[in-house]
Amino acid sequence: MKSKKFLFGIAVVLLMMISVLPGCNKEQQLAIPSSLSSYEVFNRTANAGPPVLALAYFGGTWSAEDMPSYIYELPQGVSGEQFIEGFEVSLLEFLYIKRNGERIGDREDKLVSYIAILKYADTESAERSFIGISEAQGFQNLTYEGITLRNGTHALDPDEARAWEAYELWDESTMPFYLIHSGCFVIYFYGRDDVTKDMLDRIIVAFGV
Repeated sequence: MKSKKFLFGIAVVLLMMISVLPGCNKEQQLAIPSSLSSYEVFNRTANAGPPVLALAYFGGTWSAEDMPSYIYELPQGVSGEQFIEGFEVSLLEFLYIKRNGERIGDREDKLVSYIAILKYADTESAERSFIGISEAQGFQNLTYEGITLRNGTHALDPDEARAWEAYELWDESTMPFYLIHSGCFVIYFYGRDDVTKDMLDRIIVAFGV
């Protein structure tokens, strides 16, 4: 009888150890409050670590009324149904500091990431846009730090209407592209591999539950 209790005690201890072992992370979710604006979502993300600064010239907010003039800037498959507002910004190398405190470079004329945050009137509309973009772009499912998202590759399109995609502003012409849906929001961003991973970490720190 004592041996059975002893073995049971060992089993309980082992289960407790397994539950806290590094790498045994349970699935997480993102919970972005619907009360936030698209800019506020970016601001919280940018401040989830050493602040990420951005120049006003490289960013801005637009409303549903502005959607037709911004449609060429949005990824294929995006939905305008129940769209409320969007915020976009391109991030420069010399202003970006990773969450670990590493400054990634000093060049003032190089972009390292582009991020856009779309807000919709309800979760269903945001989800439809998320699915539309994902299917149109041929994105794949990805789980990162327990968060489910989609990813693919973005290729620069140096059309004169997309000035921030001029080849001389980027080190690479193709780069990782990530797509996230949470509540009323769709977030998509692309850029240098280490920067986009850092941006993912910031989003999880800011809104992960």
